[in-house]
Amino acid sequence: MGQKTQTLFSTKKLRALCLDALRLSAKTLELAGKKGVTKVSANGNLNIATRADKLISAALCKFFKNSKLPAILYSEETGKLTLTNNPLYTIAIDDLDGTENYLRGYGSLPFCTVVTIFDSTSPCFKDAIAAGVIEHNSGNTWIAIRGNGTYFNGKKIIKMKNEKINRLSLITVDHYGAQKNVVKLKRIHHDAWVKNFGAAAFHLAGVSSGMFDAYVSLAWQKAHELGAGYLLVKESGGAITDLKGKPIDNVKFDFNATYAIVAVSTPSLLKQIVNRISR
Repeated sequence: MGQKTQTLFSTKKLRALCLDALRLSAKTLELAGKKGVTKVSANGNLNIATRADKLISAALCKFFKNSKLPAILYSEETGKLTLTNNPLYTIAIDDLDGTENYLRGYGSLPFCTVVTIFDSTSPCFKDAIAAGVIEHNSGNTWIAIRGNGTYFNGKKIIKMKNEKINRLSLITVDHYGAQKNVVKLKRIHHDAWVKNFGAAAFHLAGVSSGMFDAYVSLAWQKAHELGAGYLLVKESGGAITDLKGKPIDNVKFDFNATYAIVAVSTPSLLKQIVNRISR
């Protein structure tokens, strides 16, 4: 476990860094214009990168380097960078989550930039101290600070609680990782409205603000979005666990790993979902 650094950067300053980074990503995307959608690399159909991905990654890496935050930074496009000597924080960035939506969505399908700051250089999920997500079509932002709640467009989230899964429940899923276990998702389909908007950060942020009641990923939830999603959901009063209902607080955060998770806006929904997918 890395050293704690709360005394070095206040949570207020970390929140400002997250918010400024999200705003910078939006500005960079705007400046990229139509050229932003140019594909610059692809790994099959699962990992497509555009010019906008690369530009946002470069801009955010420079931004955090200039911030003097003593950190190791991980970016999906740039990789690992040690920003200063004796780093005390970890920064995780997903430059564009939902790149395919950006390419083909015509400004309608969600795609996001994601930033998470951990106050450890060998973090578990519980070490996330500040995190933010911006959905670029709407400009909506979600920001969370450990111990201080989750904020949607600057206002602290206070949700209406859905205590039971029914046909009014809206549950998002990751179908990509469910191909071998689709029967488990069918058990949710029977009882709720189930959607996949193609952007995990949007799913997780939506759970935190009550837009969605839950999000389920059976295998392929990337750490890139999960760090921020963890803090957003937890700080808004929700819960996030593995598929057996065990909290992921003490699970090691590995930027290059994938996880199987359930995120719920109201803890009372957790057992109802776990019971359905664990049979």
